[in-house]
Amino acid sequence: MADEKLKVLYADDEDDVRDVFAAVFGNDFVVRTVPGGAEALAVLATESYDVLVSDMRMDPMKGSELLARSFEAHPDVQRILLTGYSDHDDLAAAVNLGHVFAYVQKPWDSEQLKLTIDKAGKQRRLELENRRLVAELRVANADLRVEVEVVTRAVPPRPRLLVTSPAMAKVLEQVIAVAATDANVLLIGETGVGKELVAQAIHDRSTRKRGRFVAQNLAALPPELMTSELFGHVKGAFTGAHGSRRGLFELADGGTLFLDEIGEAPQSLQAMLLRALESREIWPVGGSEPRRIDLRIIAATNRELLADAKAGQFRLDLYYRLAVAPIQVPPLRDRPEDVRGIGQPMLEAASRRMGRAQPRVTDAAWRALERHAWPGNVRELSNLMERLAIYHAGREIDPEDLDLPPSLGDETIERMESRAAPGASSPAPAPSAKSIVLDVPDAGTTFDSLEKSILAQMLSRHGGNQSAAARALGLSESTLRSRLKRLGLKS
Repeated sequence: MADEKLKVLYADDEDDVRDVFAAVFGNDFVVRTVPGGAEALAVLATESYDVLVSDMRMDPMKGSELLARSFEAHPDVQRILLTGYSDHDDLAAAVNLGHVFAYVQKPWDSEQLKLTIDKAGKQRRLELENRRLVAELRVANADLRVEVEVVTRAVPPRPRLLVTSPAMAKVLEQVIAVAATDANVLLIGETGVGKELVAQAIHDRSTRKRGRFVAQNLAALPPELMTSELFGHVKGAFTGAHGSRRGLFELADGGTLFLDEIGEAPQSLQAMLLRALESREIWPVGGSEPRRIDLRIIAATNRELLADAKAGQFRLDLYYRLAVAPIQVPPLRDRPEDVRGIGQPMLEAASRRMGRAQPRVTDAAWRALERHAWPGNVRELSNLMERLAIYHAGREIDPEDLDLPPSLGDETIERMESRAAPGASSPAPAPSAKSIVLDVPDAGTTFDSLEKSILAQMLSRHGGNQSAAARALGLSESTLRSRLKRLGLKS
């Protein structure tokens, strides 16, 4: 059963969205789609599924109601809810009642949703296997009246921290040094540089490696759910809290808790985090007594937290608690030697996952990729390798097949080189209606000024709509707002 494809049931009342879901995930899972909650419950009554994925906004039965009713009849099925930014109340109720394994904001990213479904399905199969083993062991030891608890920890293959460049060699040296201690770590770097991989590498080399590595992006949590999600709650703590629930701090007890985008934590949560770090105790929501914890905190940010702290936007005492051992993770453009070493395994993995013949990237194409600016860092490289596996299966890939954004790819670099060359002059290519035009800087121009130009143009393109601009840039709306504020743009 472990080698069989996961079975996924998807409920959505929009025909075209169901078709997209089936097309995107049909190769990875056994997918069945239904147009509503009643149909989903009818299918679950006759067939077994690992994961139920539901849109929140369906008529007449909301996704939250479907998940609640399916939980009553089929508690072993893992449930994922797809939500919009305005669904907070229904989402909070579903999460607090324990009906949701995970929730994913719309518009969903296919890779993120695939990983979430995969994790949910494997969790369900592990739980079923645990129950079987517990039953067998209890029977075998019944005469001795031995209570047996079977704990199975899934260790799926995960990306490795690959090191080719001197910049990443320095990071690895820091990883090895800090892993031998129990110090809190603050990882600093742009979005997509692989900060979670660095955190995982620290955990895997530490004395806590037999404990859990629990990761949470704080920007993905609605503020009203943060406290309960991190610290848990007791039965009756608030309306709808029909049972107690452990938070991420307790789940990571004995291991490592990775808090990404720590700069997005509101002031009230920052105070609770500081107290937990100082006292090694947490107070579940509604609890009457604290619970002891023993874990390492690794936090990550793409912001200048010390500057935020001095501006009163982040607690300075919390900053110093987290930044005992800061590690700067360099962007991919500063370590072009890593592009091939990281990209080739990504391409191989994507080809295997999709069952396609692996493309062969020529040396000229790799050199073009090494010259690319990589505004999306390692995440952008991963997406590109997946596109190559999809559209160029079994083919030889030359530079013209890479389809890099012209305004951020080779043309930009050629313009930079031409401006740098003494006496050289050539007209800049006319921008297309869809491109973001970067006025290539002279020496000394900061990255902040380039970022400010990109954000200003993207906001202008979307008529000042921050939600649309954030989606186009691949950012959360809260991250976009914080960057606009930091760069002095109207938010």
